[in-house]
Amino acid sequence: MNSPEEYKNNLLKIDLQSFLKEYYGYNAIKLNKNFPGTYKLLAAQLALYDKAKKKLPLMASAFCYFTSKSLEQASSEALANYKASLVQGDLLIDLTGGLGSDEIAFSGRFKNIISVDKDSELNLLAEVNFIKLGINNIKRISSDAEGFITGDLKADLVYIDADRKPGSSGKKSVTLHDSSPNVLKIINRLFDISPEIMMKLSPMADISYLIKNLPCLAEIQVISHKNEVKELLVILKRGYSKNPLISAIELSSTGNEKLNQFSEPSQKINESGFAESGLYFLEAANALIKSGLVNNYAYQNGLKLVSSSSVFMITDKPIQNPFGRYFKLVNSFSFSKSAFKNYLSENNIKSANITCRSFPAKPDEILKNFGLKDGSNDYFFFTAGENKKKLVFHCQKLQ
Repeated sequence: MNSPEEYKNNLLKIDLQSFLKEYYGYNAIKLNKNFPGTYKLLAAQLALYDKAKKKLPLMASAFCYFTSKSLEQASSEALANYKASLVQGDLLIDLTGGLGSDEIAFSGRFKNIISVDKDSELNLLAEVNFIKLGINNIKRISSDAEGFITGDLKADLVYIDADRKPGSSGKKSVTLHDSSPNVLKIINRLFDISPEIMMKLSPMADISYLIKNLPCLAEIQVISHKNEVKELLVILKRGYSKNPLISAIELSSTGNEKLNQFSEPSQKINESGFAESGLYFLEAANALIKSGLVNNYAYQNGLKLVSSSSVFMITDKPIQNPFGRYFKLVNSFSFSKSAFKNYLSENNIKSANITCRSFPAKPDEILKNFGLKDGSNDYFFFTAGENKKKLVFHCQKLQ
């Protein structure tokens, strides 16, 4: 059996760029003859590179190695770049190394990085990838997080992207109690090591649960890209005792720019009032919805909500840099089958985009029932007002 250094050297000798072209479409069985020691890994590259190019373009352009699980769990390059932009220092300890996409981004912001992962083979792949990328300030250690932190350690930042254990249903848990490592059990020790802890969490994690269970919680950021919430970023600071700052953030494609951000130290404030008509209509972005800050956003921007639990907002004034889908409000009326059918006929509308929230029918049902095709510049939003009255909003997109 090859030593770890021999294994790494063999992988570095492979011209992965030429391999991907020459053996495109091959499976592991066909590769076994020419690559007996690495055929499974190489077969994985053939299967994964199209996805890797989109998610981790820097690593793909350097022809790094990937595994299916590590690529799936890795932060995208855009999100990794964003997280790295928030911090800097002498030493970062990453307790959940994985593929290493986060620490690759962090390597430009810290003098040294210690990265821990239980998977010794994945650690070797990460070391090969660091060499390919010309990164020499990351040290990989094969250990579990709980064992590693018993040593004499001091760092400027501890970073954790905990593995979510599947429950009895087969679905991965979104609580900290069932994560690996179990952050709640080791958090006091982590604060002995570092004054600050940064955690990447599932976009499904519950914010109220985090506020209740995490000590010294300074900030929760809901990170979105192309209006899809990608992750929750949690920042803990030793001794912090104020209400956490909650932020909804929409990132650019590279992660180097915030396209939109809204932050508040609380999720609840007085209602901004309600409206069923106006000149402009805004559907809150998913980051804003997930953060629980829709009401705050409406209040701060002088917008009226359709109802107290709605994500739809209305105003008579143009919205500067709207955080969500922004429309000209053409008309609004109470929904009934006959009223909507007549409205479509009177306005010669035969295709439309349908959105339903707090409404008994689904978009495909409405399209089918009213003989509409999906698409066009006409948008219909079906929802319930503050008095539970069924409402329809006819809009046309502004941006």
